[in-house]
Amino acid sequence: MSSSNCESHLLPNELWEDVFLQVNYPNVLRLKQTCRLFNDIITASTKIEYYGELTMDGLIDTDTSDLSIKDRFDLLRERRFTWENLQWKKFPAESFPGLCHLYELAGGVYAALDANNDFTALTLPTKTCEGSRKSYHLDFPARDFVMDPTQDLVVFLGGQVANDPAIHLHVRTCESAGRRPHPHSEQSRLLVHSQGRPDAWMIQIADNHVALAWNDDTETELNIRIWNWKSGTLIHEQILQDSGGRAQSFTFLSPKTFAIGFKRLSGYISIWNLDSGTEVSRLHFPELVEGDRWVHRLSVDTPPFMARPRRNHTLMVSPTHRIHTFLLTYARYASGWPSIRVYVPNGFLLSCAMPRSSERNGSNIDVPWENWGPRNTWIREAGLRDHHDLHYFGHGFRILLPLAEDNRVRILDFNMNQGIAEDLILSDCSAVSFTSPTTISYPRLFKRDVVTYLPYTLRLRAFPGSLPTNTTLLRMDERHIVAIDLQKMFNAQSRVDVHTMAI
Repeated sequence: MSSSNCESHLLPNELWEDVFLQVNYPNVLRLKQTCRLFNDIITASTKIEYYGELTMDGLIDTDTSDLSIKDRFDLLRERRFTWENLQWKKFPAESFPGLCHLYELAGGVYAALDANNDFTALTLPTKTCEGSRKSYHLDFPARDFVMDPTQDLVVFLGGQVANDPAIHLHVRTCESAGRRPHPHSEQSRLLVHSQGRPDAWMIQIADNHVALAWNDDTETELNIRIWNWKSGTLIHEQILQDSGGRAQSFTFLSPKTFAIGFKRLSGYISIWNLDSGTEVSRLHFPELVEGDRWVHRLSVDTPPFMARPRRNHTLMVSPTHRIHTFLLTYARYASGWPSIRVYVPNGFLLSCAMPRSSERNGSNIDVPWENWGPRNTWIREAGLRDHHDLHYFGHGFRILLPLAEDNRVRILDFNMNQGIAEDLILSDCSAVSFTSPTTISYPRLFKRDVVTYLPYTLRLRAFPGSLPTNTTLLRMDERHIVAIDLQKMFNAQSRVDVHTMAI
C-alpha cells in the first residue's frame, strides 16, 4: 500500500527505526515492500542495515566501544572481507615442550598441559596487538581442562592423590595460567566423585555453567553433572543406567540445553532442556538395513562457548550461530568401517530444545531422519585421514578441515547469506559454493540413499610454509588459525612449534 492510504506517517521516522531494529532482518526486508514510507525509512537507515548485516553474518555487537555506527559497519565489512579471502598475517612460531597431549584454543588463547603438569597459556597476537605467554606448574594433578578466556576462566579435571580418592574440578584464572582460584567462584574446588575415577570424560563451559560427563569403569552408565561454577551449586545430576557404552557424547547447545549422542539403533541425538529437566527430542540418524549392522562410535565436535567478547573487541560470534559436527563410524560393513560426518546448525537443534506441548510428552519425542535431517544437515563421507576428531575444529558457521595434500587450508563456510566475494584479491585463495543436494549411497548399510541439502562454501588458501599434511593439527577461533605438528607433540625429546595466522 502507498503512504497516502496508511497511517504510518503519523509516527516519527525515528520511532519507526527503533521498531524495525526489534524485527529480524528477513522480515525487515519484507516490510520494505509494504509501503513507500517503510521502504524510505529502512533504505535510509545505516543503523538498520548494519544490524541486519551483523545478523546475517552470525555476529552480535557487544556495545562495549565508543565507535560510531559507520565505524562499526566498516569493521564488520573489513572482518567479512578478510575471512572471505583468508587474508591472514603469519607470526613467528611459539615453541612448546613435547609430550603435550592436552591443548585448547578458545577466545584468542592457546593453552597446553604437558606430562609434567605444567600449564601454559599463550595469548595469541592479532594484527594490532602483541601476544603474551604465561606458565605455571599446577599444585594438583590434572587430567584435562577447559577454558573461557573471556571470563578469565580455566577449569581443570583433577586426578587422585595419595590418601584421597576424591575427584574435583578446580576453578582457576586463565590469566594466571591456573595459579590462582577464580575470584568470582565461591568454591575453588567442585566435588565430582568421592571415590573411583571418571572414564571417557567430556568437559565443557557455557557461561556460568560447567559440565562433566563420563562413563563409569564398567561403561554401563553415563554420568552427567552440571554446576554453576560461580556459586559452586550442582544444578543438574543425571545417571543414564545400563547405557552399555551407547551414550557416547555430550555437548552444550546453550547454557540451558544440552545434547547426548546415543549409538543405540541407528544412532540419535537426545536433546535435554535444563529448565524442565526433561528429554524433549530424539533426532534419529539415517536408518540402517536389518541385520548385523550398528553404530560403533558416535562423537561430536562443538566450538567452545565464549560468554562475552574479547577485550577491546566490538564484534563476537553469536552463540546461536555455530555448527556441530557429529562423527558416526559403523561396524560390520563388508570388510571396512565406513564413517560419515553430519554437520548440524546449532539454531536448528535449539529449535528442538523447547519443551513440547502435551501431545509430544512421554514417548512421542522421536523424530525420524526423513523429518529433520535432509533439510537441516550436510553429510560427507569421512576419509581415512580424518576419522579422528583432532583433525576437525569449528568456530561459528565455519569448519576447519584437515590440511589438504597440496598444503592448502580448507574451510567449510555454512553462512550462505552473503554469497561469495567477487573480488578475491589473493591469487592463492579460492572459493566455491555448493547448493545442489549431496547423496551418500551405502546399499548394504543404509536402507535408502541419504540425501542432504544444507548449502555451503568451500574456501581454500595455501598454507604459508611447509608442514606434514598427514600429522598437522589445525585449530581456529574468531581471529586465528593455528597449526601444530602432531608428530612432535608425543615426543618428549622434541619441541612443538605452534604456528599462528591472525585474520
